[in-house]
Amino acid sequence: MSEDDRLTREGAKGLILDSSALYCGKDLPTEHELIISPGVALELERHGMKERLELLLATRIKVLSPDKTALAKVMEVSRKSGDSRRLSATDKEILALALDLGYELVTDDYSVQNVASILRIPCRGLDQRGISRVIVWESRCVGCGKRFPAETEECDICGSSTKTTIKKSQKRSAAK
Repeated sequence: MSEDDRLTREGAKGLILDSSALYCGKDLPTEHELIISPGVALELERHGMKERLELLLATRIKVLSPDKTALAKVMEVSRKSGDSRRLSATDKEILALALDLGYELVTDDYSVQNVASILRIPCRGLDQRGISRVIVWESRCVGCGKRFPAETEECDICGSSTKTTIKKSQKRSAAK
């Protein structure tokens, strides 16, 4: 099985790449359209990869911004799953691009993979095995134990901080 076959599933016309896919230095697939978001481009520039980015942009990769409707859907799902605090603006961009274009997402970020699974976006890691379970998170007060939505950082009863815990978990294959 070629690297291209390993990275893309049947029917995927292209790949949305997270910064991690470009940091690792592995060869990129040659038979598929490769897309990054503006946030990925900025992350690469900030981490001293401006020359590599310019070369990739000149030869292989396109930068696209996600549709606002797709971005709103990602925000809603990540809030419901409790991943919202764990995802950066760039993470939300790449998820929205993959949702909007129907492309496979390549990332080693487990929170991104979690939300991608919920949205039924084809997704896999490059250097990591990837998630085996889809998790919904919640916050729990470290003082009194009250449970809250995952975004809650302080208990409204006792004022203590909260800790993120697993609310429910299911096998990834069941979420597809």
